[in-house]
Amino acid sequence: MGLNIDIQGLKFTYDAHPVLDGTEFVVQRGDLVAMLGANGAGKSTLLRCISRILKPTGGHILLDGSELQQLNSKEAARLMAVVPQETAADFDFTVEEIVMMGRFPYLKRFQKEEQQDRDIVKRSMEMTGVSHLAARSIAALSGGEKQRVIMARAVCQQPEVLILDEPTANLDIGYQSMLLELAARLNRDYGVTVIAAIHDINLAVHHFNRFILLSGGRVLATGRAEEVITAENIQMSYGVPASTYRHPLHGVLQVSVARGHPRGDCNNDGRTIHVIGGGEEALPTLELLNQKCCRLSVGPVSAQDSSCRFAHFNGFPVIIVPPFTTMSSENREEHLKLMRSAEAVVIPPIPFGEGNLPVVAEVGTVLKEGKAVYIIDLEGVKSRDYSGKAFPLLQNLVGEGAVALKNFGELPKVLFPDGGEEDERKG
Repeated sequence: MGLNIDIQGLKFTYDAHPVLDGTEFVVQRGDLVAMLGANGAGKSTLLRCISRILKPTGGHILLDGSELQQLNSKEAARLMAVVPQETAADFDFTVEEIVMMGRFPYLKRFQKEEQQDRDIVKRSMEMTGVSHLAARSIAALSGGEKQRVIMARAVCQQPEVLILDEPTANLDIGYQSMLLELAARLNRDYGVTVIAAIHDINLAVHHFNRFILLSGGRVLATGRAEEVITAENIQMSYGVPASTYRHPLHGVLQVSVARGHPRGDCNNDGRTIHVIGGGEEALPTLELLNQKCCRLSVGPVSAQDSSCRFAHFNGFPVIIVPPFTTMSSENREEHLKLMRSAEAVVIPPIPFGEGNLPVVAEVGTVLKEGKAVYIIDLEGVKSRDYSGKAFPLLQNLVGEGAVALKNFGELPKVLFPDGGEEDERKG
């Protein structure tokens, strides 16, 4: 099953405004493709052209080498099923009747459905979880339930190509996952070629293995997630700064868009703060200080560290060292230089092992030189001290003048005691 889809120089115009401008790409038989792009990029228009809802003003759509427009409606319906973004329900058909409509392309005029058709309808409703709604009127269903019924109808068509136009727009997170998992199952078990316009990039990468990124009615990139979903491509297509990273639980590529105020809104006289170490434990501290318009530096961290990605994304200086190694003399000098140039040094609630004990000693060096040092959650170090040596070293720093804070939320009180820095930037 499955068909090759070849889009050649496709054009479509709304009121003299080009929405698709020579769009070209190829979807191979059995591909599982997510179509991405900002609002107005042409995703829905493109899918409506492929599904014959709209007629292109130029170009060609080929299914296994045959021109799509040369097929009659029944031939096209046997090959392609469509789940639209929204479904009108101004009629009083039952759910079972709606799903049975998926068998119409296979019935002759005035021919009644047979037992085989009824069996396919039953399996389709079971696969989409709507069997219990079979006798209900579709007009009485919620938006999410209606969407699952339309998905059941598409499954009932037994298509070779499944077109999904932002099918999860009205679904909660549970039904989103179920519907896309069903599309992936049809692709995996039956070889159905699936093309879906997906609004949520992070949702798309969980369920699809090929991607097409549109921008201005043209294809900006196609291929695997690593080839398509890059910070540069997101900036070009969506017009927002973003960074990509691997999800810590399952390793899937994810996108994070800058939130809060743009860095350009910050005054150049923000406090300069160096944050020790990294990992997920340091991110809340880094984000808080970033939101307070502090000029940060970070390290030492490995290149794969989440704090390293945070620093790169925001353009902050960062000391990068190879994982599971001690710092070289060059790294040590560079790190001391960053701490000495900062107004304060912050030690977030990070874990400690033999490898980062020398860093604590270096913090002691700048503390003796008069640098302000803040240690977050000193008591919690006992449960994060895998060397058995960090807690007494940090206690010594407090004895020499470092300030111990209960949590990172206390940082603004000591860094901006009068609230002036933050109020100035809000104004």
